[in-house]
Amino acid sequence: MIPSPSVTPSVVTQPVSTRKLARWHVSMISVGGVIGAGLFVGTSATIAAAGPAVLLAYLGAGAIVWVVMLLLGELAIQHKGQGSFVTHVASVLGWRSGFVTGWSYAFLWIVTGAAQAVAGGMILGELFSIPPLMGSIALVAFALLMNALPVRVYGESEAALSLLKLIALALFIGLGVLWAMETPAALEHINSNLFDHGGIFPRGIWAVPAVIPMIVQTFTGCEIAFVASVESENPERNIREIVTRLPFLVLLFYLGSVLVILCLRPWTEVVSGHSPFLLVMRYLDIPFAEMATIIMTLLAVLSCLNSSKYVVSRVLRELSDLGCAPRILVRSSRFGVPVAAVALTAALEVFIILTAAWSPSSVYTILLGASGTLILFAYLMASISCLRLKTPSKKCWISLLAMLSSVIMLALFLVIPCFPDTRVDGAFAFGFITLALCVSMLIRAQLPGRAAVNSDLHEENFIRR
Repeated sequence: MIPSPSVTPSVVTQPVSTRKLARWHVSMISVGGVIGAGLFVGTSATIAAAGPAVLLAYLGAGAIVWVVMLLLGELAIQHKGQGSFVTHVASVLGWRSGFVTGWSYAFLWIVTGAAQAVAGGMILGELFSIPPLMGSIALVAFALLMNALPVRVYGESEAALSLLKLIALALFIGLGVLWAMETPAALEHINSNLFDHGGIFPRGIWAVPAVIPMIVQTFTGCEIAFVASVESENPERNIREIVTRLPFLVLLFYLGSVLVILCLRPWTEVVSGHSPFLLVMRYLDIPFAEMATIIMTLLAVLSCLNSSKYVVSRVLRELSDLGCAPRILVRSSRFGVPVAAVALTAALEVFIILTAAWSPSSVYTILLGASGTLILFAYLMASISCLRLKTPSKKCWISLLAMLSSVIMLALFLVIPCFPDTRVDGAFAFGFITLALCVSMLIRAQLPGRAAVNSDLHEENFIRR
């Protein structure tokens, strides 16, 4: 049964003692969501599409995500660290907007988590000669057990996995720097790789804006910090520090890794779908390069799957608080874990995995592409919410950034269906949003009149406040 809508989630009234995560955990959970198999393999697609100019695209995408983080931070601070941006959208734009945004965001992370499990299942299948489907389901079960742990223990485990990924990336970047310092004529070699294979813009200057949406999608996960901060010890302080540090940390590791790849090997050797990290490590003659790459990728998969299950379960609990999901999803264990939401997340991930096994080249591919479009929609709704937010302490430059971000996100969101390769994915994403909107209207129409009026009064009172 779906309860009456409200924009005042129970998490707002939780005592501080139930918040178990430290600032360190919040940052690392976000890093876990951002750095997945998409970095270790997905960068091949962006490099192949834009050549050395992809570095400019990463800078552009990093700037966009940084602006979005500033806006999400402003929303969170104005709400005193209470609730994630899903609640903030519902409070500013209305219950129906929160419904559509929340379910779209949950869906994209369900698909992302399942995609990580599919990638990990393939790796386990090669390592242990087991069916990939079995390996994928085993990874989902492992992440389910991890997320069932007390919140503090989960935070420690995810922080450890994310730290291992950062160490691996730092070592990779360090190997590139060491090669440049120790190799004779290294500068000539780098110059040749960057400029002698079609120049900086081998695919044309328009290839840079064309791959920015793809890169923005790979940066998805930075906003998890605003979901995790609700369970942290000092949400407002954590949010202020994360907003200024996390985007630059992520960009540093992404940009540093891609720069090493482009400096050491010509972009023409990078094949979409094949790990460019393995290409570089083989060139450097690193012992057990293939095994090291497999371990790095598997760690990234486990960590990203872990973070995706965490964020979906918390968003589902928040949607239940708002009256946008069945009440059972709000129930938590004595350790603060929304066990029903975690179990539902795992079940939905298994369903997506089964679609990958049944139709890997059609249904699963469409779902994966649509999830990337939905993050742009979530960012768009957050930007509009920040633009519409009316508080005395809101700064003028925040309104300007919110307007700029809204225009950019709307343009990216609308342009995706215009490209033949992403037309079906975009159409599915639009269809999912339309379906969510219709369901919200149906639920609202069936509510008793008093419940709907009370919800509207909650929204109006918050906007005035």
